[in-house]
Amino acid sequence: MYRYSITLNSLVLLLLWGWSQNLVLANPHESINQTVPVDQALNLAPTIITENKNIPTLPDSPANSPIPQPTEPENSPEADDSDLGEIKIIPTPKLKQPPQPPQPDVQLLLRSSGFSSSNITGVDFLQRSDTVFINSATLLATPKLGAETRLIAGVSGGLARFATKDEYNYNYLNFNAAIQQRITPKVYGQLGWVQDRLYSVSSDKRLLLDDSVRFIIARQDSLSSQLRLDSYYELRASFSTPKTQSRIANSLGTRLKYDLTPKLQGALDYRLTFKDYTEQERFDTQHQVGLDLVYNINQDLFIGSSASYLFGSSSQSFTNMDNFSVGINLGLNLPLF
Repeated sequence: MYRYSITLNSLVLLLLWGWSQNLVLANPHESINQTVPVDQALNLAPTIITENKNIPTLPDSPANSPIPQPTEPENSPEADDSDLGEIKIIPTPKLKQPPQPPQPDVQLLLRSSGFSSSNITGVDFLQRSDTVFINSATLLATPKLGAETRLIAGVSGGLARFATKDEYNYNYLNFNAAIQQRITPKVYGQLGWVQDRLYSVSSDKRLLLDDSVRFIIARQDSLSSQLRLDSYYELRASFSTPKTQSRIANSLGTRLKYDLTPKLQGALDYRLTFKDYTEQERFDTQHQVGLDLVYNINQDLFIGSSASYLFGSSSQSFTNMDNFSVGINLGLNLPLF
């Protein structure tokens, strides 16, 4: 029982670290509306995949006003070319913007992270701190099904290793598929299925099989050229083996993202989650606060640091959610086609 609690608590940490990946997968030269999908297995916040659109401008904005052309008086040289010969004004060629690289439909996402945790067990009487190292690979496909519809499908695998508690080491697999629909220019909906499998390294036994139905509604607001606010609601129904982990979770979250420089981004996150366990008398309330800083080395390679605090309450008396973690992560996105 405690092994399940320890493993699931470390999985929460894994998800929390994946939360920060949203910042770093986008091309720093792309507009704020363009977000490259992230590793679904490691993502706590919902993935919103958008593309550049022509944003209408205000009638009085410079972008919407044509460049005034000089008017020619009736006695201009061009009007009297019978005397002076034909004189033509050669128009100045317009500067073309460099084309944006197309978003790939299939990517290989490689992630490596290490972080410290003040509470790896999640139980009050066995609270321990440790350092966790996680390496993962994800094959992610995001083909468009229509003008406003996209398929998101992925498979992930990873290794989680503890610095001093080898008996807690585990491997995991994740499969997911979802349909994402643009509802308005700023609002998106997503409905999908996720399966998580956790395996103990020491015993080669499966610790958890979790099938979930997931519904997300999310909104993106551009507050300025450098500042964006993302908010979302998620409903997740999980059917697990062991059955005691079956639950219904409702989550509300928000993320404030700021471009410090074209290559350096920061974010402040908050998430509130209510978990109602359907096969046991247990109800959890979780709060998660995160602070992320990410540097894009180039379009596909990034390095980041994160700090997070998880706290809350549970009707299960021995459960202790309080956990502080800090660490670094490295990611590489390989577009395939």
